[in-house]
Amino acid sequence: MEIYEKVRKYLYENIGHLTTAGTPRYDLSKNIWKVPVLCKTERGIIIVGEFKLDKNGNFLNIPTKEEMLRTVELERENLPFLYYGTRRELDEQKIKPVVI
Repeated sequence: MEIYEKVRKYLYENIGHLTTAGTPRYDLSKNIWKVPVLCKTERGIIIVGEFKLDKNGNFLNIPTKEEMLRTVELERENLPFLYYGTRRELDEQKIKPVVI
């Protein structure tokens, strides 16, 4: 089974539909596959973990759901987001607008 599909299937069956596998990378020095875990949030897609598989596609490291959820929580605090509102609404919410 292809590395990407193996990780994608594992995530879908064990974690949920808001996660998926990123692009697999082969580490020649360690002879392992590294596959990032991508998670869709209301502020964008973020990397929340990484699978490691041997050259034959056997799992070496699987991030836990708890680890990935904690990463989402930490990352969401630092992600910018768009907020549409009047100047008064922004002031009431204590939101400092930035110009892009």
